[in-house]
Amino acid sequence: MILSAFGRSSRPATLNEHTSDSPTPDEKMPGYERLWRLVLAVAIVGGPLGYDVGSILIPAVHEDGATSIAANAAANPITNAVHLVAYVLASFLLPLGAVGLAYLAYARAPWPATIGGLLAVVGWLPFSALTALDDLTMAMAALPDSGSYATLLDQFANDAVMGGYLLVYIVGHLVAYVLLAVALRRAGVIPRWAAWSMIASSPLTVAVFVLPGRPLVLGDVALTLLVIGSVPAARAMAGLPGITRSAERARSGCV
Repeated sequence: MILSAFGRSSRPATLNEHTSDSPTPDEKMPGYERLWRLVLAVAIVGGPLGYDVGSILIPAVHEDGATSIAANAAANPITNAVHLVAYVLASFLLPLGAVGLAYLAYARAPWPATIGGLLAVVGWLPFSALTALDDLTMAMAALPDSGSYATLLDQFANDAVMGGYLLVYIVGHLVAYVLLAVALRRAGVIPRWAAWSMIASSPLTVAVFVLPGRPLVLGDVALTLLVIGSVPAARAMAGLPGITRSAERARSGCV
């Protein structure tokens, strides 16, 4: 059960494990550690944020070739370019952020952290290919007689390679954030509300494609929840103060 998994891990932390993953006031963080912590902290929250911004601005979501090309041709070129830039940035940051989340939870929840981290990295790697597909659609929309490329776009987007990328992306990242949220909560890194925000993002994303009418706004809500839930983890990774009282109580075994 997910709720029972939110309890404290029964495995005691050893002396060489980071139980808080943040330096104490008496510790001076080495420069190299501060650098990679800041990079991972930015990736933890910046990856979902870039994905969220890009998804809000995207002209078409999983439409056929003709509809996608027409939507890109009619879209504001500035907002469409911002959507593409946000996706490109997210494609680099999301796998790094997944590594950071797994690292934060590993000491007290090694199995869900390991499995969730691996699934997240593998699931996010195809995001670059899917972003390139958006770039291709935008390039086709800018050509004369752009509608003539619809069949080619459909063949490319629906072939075995792109279909495989899409399947790995969907299954990998949706399952991963449930496991990582459980692991982070068990480790006392994030508060309960942040864990539930991460978990809720996965079923909401699925709901976009199974509910009648494809309510795309649910996808934007899901990504926003993922951004919000990632903020406490990013703060913990950066070594900043502000880990909530509930997270501190989780570490001491009071939750």
